[in-house]
Amino acid sequence: MTTLAASRADAAHALMMMLTEHGHLPQPDEFELHEYESDAGHPDWGVVLVVNESLARFEQWRAALDLDPGDIAYRSCHHGACMSAVGEVHGVPVELFAAADVPGK
Repeated sequence: MTTLAASRADAAHALMMMLTEHGHLPQPDEFELHEYESDAGHPDWGVVLVVNESLARFEQWRAALDLDPGDIAYRSCHHGACMSAVGEVHGVPVELFAAADVPGK
């Protein structure tokens, strides 16, 4: 079983790899390591990337990370429009999240 410290190190490595590999893209506004509960019920670590005010930039990152477009969740939120996509990148769970104003609101 992977220790929590090793899991955090794996998530940190995956984050650095994503930012380095996709350095040609406009960088996310925020990123963090995120603790969550694995399917087995154990604590584990993943990565959250946040893009503000640009659903187009969200799509650039979704495509670059090869997150399945069929798994995008869209909802109205206090920011206007919120989207998220989840998947696995470099062996760790990744969530890409975007919030943007909806024109005309």
